[in-house]
Amino acid sequence: MELGELSKALDARLDSMLSPRRAAHARGVADLAAALCQKHGLSPNKGRVAGLAHDLCKELPLESQRAGFEAYAARQGETSAWKDPALVGILMDELLHGPAAATLLREEFACDAEDILEAVAFHTVGDPSMGLLALIVYCADKIEPNRKHVNEAFRDACMNREPRSMLLAVVVDSMEWLRKKGRAVAPSTLVLYNALRNSVQEP
Repeated sequence: MELGELSKALDARLDSMLSPRRAAHARGVADLAAALCQKHGLSPNKGRVAGLAHDLCKELPLESQRAGFEAYAARQGETSAWKDPALVGILMDELLHGPAAATLLREEFACDAEDILEAVAFHTVGDPSMGLLALIVYCADKIEPNRKHVNEAFRDACMNREPRSMLLAVVVDSMEWLRKKGRAVAPSTLVLYNALRNSVQEP
């Protein structure tokens, strides 16, 4: 399926699979990811597809999410980060919907673009080695305009940074927000932060 047609099909699916609030979030991520892709030399349609798809499985029963997660992990091979017991054991319920959505995108929408599938799968946890599209979708998910706790000036500043600098700024902001809420920072986020701060100037 051509990317423009795929984005229309995904947009049509959102309202039957997600609450109005989460469907609006997905569309916001799609718009922001498309704009960032345009800015950084990628196909805006890839950003839009990944943004629309990223939370598609978020409200499915956990059993369905787990089946999609396991199918994605199996497809990645024995060395996949998704098979790391520490990662999966700590974050299982939080991890499931990204890889599950990647599985749904491949199996039901015949999407075989690995960069799109990676972006959908990694949008919750990030990874130091993820590609540019995955980086953009990760950031768009955290700062899209429906995230009312995200300052507009901060969002605009992020839009004007180089990709990895933007990623570091978004990770730092997300960690601060979690701490203010009294919530733990995921170990995978700390790994990503430590990798970035060694290679990118602190925002």
